[in-house]
Amino acid sequence: MTPVHVALRWAFVIAVAFVLQVGLVAQFHPFGVIPDVMVVLAVCAGLSGGAQRGAVVGWWIGLVFDLPRTEHPLGLSALAYCLIAFAVGIAQVVVLQSGRTMSMLIVAAASALGVLLFAVESQFFGGDALTSTDLVRILLVTALVGALLSRLGLRVAGWADGPETRSAAE
Repeated sequence: MTPVHVALRWAFVIAVAFVLQVGLVAQFHPFGVIPDVMVVLAVCAGLSGGAQRGAVVGWWIGLVFDLPRTEHPLGLSALAYCLIAFAVGIAQVVVLQSGRTMSMLIVAAASALGVLLFAVESQFFGGDALTSTDLVRILLVTALVGALLSRLGLRVAGWADGPETRSAAE
């Protein structure tokens, strides 16, 4: 599969995920929190495609997710998702030697860490995400959503990456 085909597949996946996030997932509020499936997809990109692919895809996912949101500076999600997807891609070696349960736990933990990283970045720009009393609840819901969607996210990321780059985490 050529790099152009991979890029087109990822563009399609990001567009569909964005529409689902904004149009469908935003309607659900488990424990008063809107789940963030975009960070889960970024983490799965890093886990499936490695550090470099995760960083690039995570950046694009975050940038697309930031475009309609005006409550924070453009690029905060892009930076957070890029960094967390890169870190997960680096940790991919550990996941290759473990089973599905471990990859599910890594997606859950990394998704929560991605949201925490966003909160830290937001604090630098005058946000109050770190001091919010809801932060722990947001992190827990994000981890739960990450765990529940990890299998689907890894399969979608594996499809977008193509058969020659799929990891054993799927």
